[in-house]
Amino acid sequence: MKTHAWHRTLGAWLFFPILYFVFNTKISLLWYALSFIVYISIALTVTVGYHRLFTHNAFVCSKFWHWTFGLLGTISLNSSPVHWSTVHSSHHKFSDTHDDPYDSNWKHFLRFKDRSSVKATKNELRMMRDPMHKFFMDYSLLLSVLFGLFLYVINTNLFLFLYALPTTAYLVTSGLHTIFAHDEHGAKNLWLMEFIIPMAGEWIHREHHDKPGNSKFNSKPEHFDLGGNFIEMIKNVKRPS
Repeated sequence: MKTHAWHRTLGAWLFFPILYFVFNTKISLLWYALSFIVYISIALTVTVGYHRLFTHNAFVCSKFWHWTFGLLGTISLNSSPVHWSTVHSSHHKFSDTHDDPYDSNWKHFLRFKDRSSVKATKNELRMMRDPMHKFFMDYSLLLSVLFGLFLYVINTNLFLFLYALPTTAYLVTSGLHTIFAHDEHGAKNLWLMEFIIPMAGEWIHREHHDKPGNSKFNSKPEHFDLGGNFIEMIKNVKRPS
């Protein structure tokens, strides 16, 4: 299965010119607060929606949240849920080997070629039969571009602070997570990073690799898993029969 990487890589590099424009814009601190809220929303979308819901089926929630996560994820240049899930499933299967599709080094920020060696699992094949996921597969990049243009036409600050800055910032931080959350011994718990570069629980990485089907990563008091707390708010109490 072919999955695209160039738009995420390009988005990460665009963080630096966007940061220049942001710092040269005289604006209220409220805009920075709003940008941070959008960033956290993207982080929750990826860890709760793309990661724990779509990829690992760790919990059940309403279709409303499926659409919400799919829309926010595609708009923020995280590819379609199917493509993201396919790459991440392959990461779990070949973690820390030559066949791992993740680049746990600085090559992550230089990947522009499509991945062609990853294979869809039964989970992704099931997702492909869902009209919602088929829609996101076909139009993920277009949705992101149109949303960015829409905000830019309305107001430049809306584009910069509610789209460009939080989207590119997350692509940078998720890249840093890919690089530093693994070493020669495998996945690591860097729980303190959640308070420095928040990713809604993704820095508790060893816990996830040990028990990928768990919806919460915080097995210790010091583990702050915002994504797990959010799941407790939206998940269905009982799985449908």
